[in-house]
Amino acid sequence: MKPIYLRFRKPFFVFAKDGFRNRALVSRSHKEKSAMGGESRHAAILDALRRRGGYAGIEELANKLAVTPQTIRRVVSEMAEQGLLRRHHGGASLPSSIANTDYALRHIESSAAKQRIAGAAAALIPDGTSLFLTLGTTVEATAEALATGHRDLLVVTNSSAAARILGRAPGMKVHLLGGAWKAQNCGLTGPTAAEMAGRWRCDTLVTGCGSISPDGWLLDYHEDEVAVTRAMLAGAARLVIVADSAKFLRAAPCRVVRPGRGAVLVTEATPPAATRKALLAAGVKSVVA
Repeated sequence: MKPIYLRFRKPFFVFAKDGFRNRALVSRSHKEKSAMGGESRHAAILDALRRRGGYAGIEELANKLAVTPQTIRRVVSEMAEQGLLRRHHGGASLPSSIANTDYALRHIESSAAKQRIAGAAAALIPDGTSLFLTLGTTVEATAEALATGHRDLLVVTNSSAAARILGRAPGMKVHLLGGAWKAQNCGLTGPTAAEMAGRWRCDTLVTGCGSISPDGWLLDYHEDEVAVTRAMLAGAARLVIVADSAKFLRAAPCRVVRPGRGAVLVTEATPPAATRKALLAAGVKSVVA
């Protein structure tokens, strides 16, 4: 049976086997696609979840963002696949703030963005200088960029992956710290690694993080890793942070540092307004790759 179209001045209804459907909803769905970009919508949903104590229903999120429930369900599914939240029947909740995503998965996540970030970060490092490198997939990508485009670097790291990458490059001097081995991220951590890091002074520290909070703090998941990063911070003349935009949407429990004047954040997208304001007030320069 073909639909029978009944035109009224306002609104425009469609009658079919399943009854009336208000065209205003169709128009609304079309308009909302262009009203808010994907990343802005993700940020708005996460902000709503935080304000609601970690959980909100689909209808509530739809009203908050002025979109249809169908749109919210689709976006929530996308975000759940990216590990940005947890999907539940009828709602969504914040992901765990005490566990990072799997290391192998993080190598795949935002890989193109990480390559851009790595190239921009490597461009900030002059030949013939010294640097600390911490753990993380974006730091590893930066090590790859340094290995192909730099020479005569002295590198101190607790990442065996970064050490292996740079150790193959000609003219590099690489010092791998000792400590407790973590197979899941190829890292050496704990008090031994922190003590060894404290013996060095380097021109630059290149570090990733688990999260960047709206008030500008670098956060991470594991205290034993954070201890090593802090020891490197104490011995570094300059801080370069490499972080893809997903780090603005996540939460982690351990404070690392609140970067200040002279620090540089390299990312692939403009940070959310609150984070951007906090970083600017602290004197942190943001570089969008």
